[in-house]
Amino acid sequence: MSTKKDLFSYLAIYDENKDGESFIPLSMGAPGPEMLAGSSELLIKSTECLLKDPLEERYTFQYGPCRGDPGFCNEMAKFLSTEYGDSVSSEDIMVTAGATQGLHLVATVMFDKDTPIFIEDPTYFIGQKMLKDDLGMNVIAVPTDDDGINIECLEELLQKYKPDNKPNKSPFWSMIYTIPTFNNPKGHCMSPGRCEALVALSRKYDVLLFAEDVYNMLHYSGAKYCPRRLLSFDRRSDPDFKGNVLSNCTFSKILAPGLRIGWIEAPPRVLDPILNSKTSWSGGSFNHYTSKLMATALKEGLLQKHLELLRKEYGERMNIACNALTECLPDSVKCHNPNGGFFIWLKLPDQVDTLELLRMALTKYKVNFINGSSTSPSGSYQNYVRLSISFCDRKQIYNGVSKFCEAVKEVMEK
Repeated sequence: MSTKKDLFSYLAIYDENKDGESFIPLSMGAPGPEMLAGSSELLIKSTECLLKDPLEERYTFQYGPCRGDPGFCNEMAKFLSTEYGDSVSSEDIMVTAGATQGLHLVATVMFDKDTPIFIEDPTYFIGQKMLKDDLGMNVIAVPTDDDGINIECLEELLQKYKPDNKPNKSPFWSMIYTIPTFNNPKGHCMSPGRCEALVALSRKYDVLLFAEDVYNMLHYSGAKYCPRRLLSFDRRSDPDFKGNVLSNCTFSKILAPGLRIGWIEAPPRVLDPILNSKTSWSGGSFNHYTSKLMATALKEGLLQKHLELLRKEYGERMNIACNALTECLPDSVKCHNPNGGFFIWLKLPDQVDTLELLRMALTKYKVNFINGSSTSPSGSYQNYVRLSISFCDRKQIYNGVSKFCEAVKEVMEK
């Protein structure tokens, strides 16, 4: 019997304690009860608007087009164009059942088992395990710094693993998996210069850039637009443009993960093999009904209002957490203060084993986190920690971070 705890296991522990004070889950990268408030009202309004026309019933509850409902694709294109300050075409949009399904779909439709997949180190800990353990792919860790993936190291690895003959399954022989905006776990955004270099490298070696763009909308600096996404650096006006970047997105972070709805944005060279796959054909639009609800929520401006509330609240939580860390931790612990996303990445002194720290934090201080080595395809980052601000409310975040700092100081004093 598996001993692994899933999200519902942690929710059960959390709900057993009044106000969540006895156990504070700073590991969870999911919205908490406060951030799900308003979802019911939004969905009720969207449902009423969608189903008030009796003729809609025959389309809403039928299989949909492989790409997804045209209304959804059109509304998403408008929404993304506004959020990014960039022109987004509905022809580049495809409905998915969330970011996990988007990754699984692309990996299985476009690549075979044992394909070398180049992954940032550190990265989203479940994503890299899914590719390696579930799909049997050859996951290759690539070092990163504050600007993003290390281009020199990546090029050496691409040269080493590139086959003499390209497989016929897709236009690409391999994939680079990256989280360029408000990275999980580091919280950083890839620098524009690094984005340019990465796109140039993907064109040179004919590989797919798979951008996990799930946190892009959650920016807290007050800027008018979201940070520029990696896809926009793959300019169609460039003379060597072919189409090498895919943006994988979800409503899980900006509304509710239980909806299991997301989208892919990509140029035809990338999107066509996915649309033409038998998986997409049989799927008849992944999560068709919910995509029509989201189209209505976007058309009525409901999601946009909800997103503004999320940005404000998450921004306050991030400030509380970062200020508490600055106030309570010794100078030898290095902390980056993100302008968006869910995560704070901490570097502790080299001698600190964060797995040992996690055991103490859980048993004595009733707080948890993600230890750095679990995010690393190479097993590195033993002295790093990821904290999340998404699940707990402001009071719990302050208390949880304070307890975490006490645990850190106790471990460092040993």
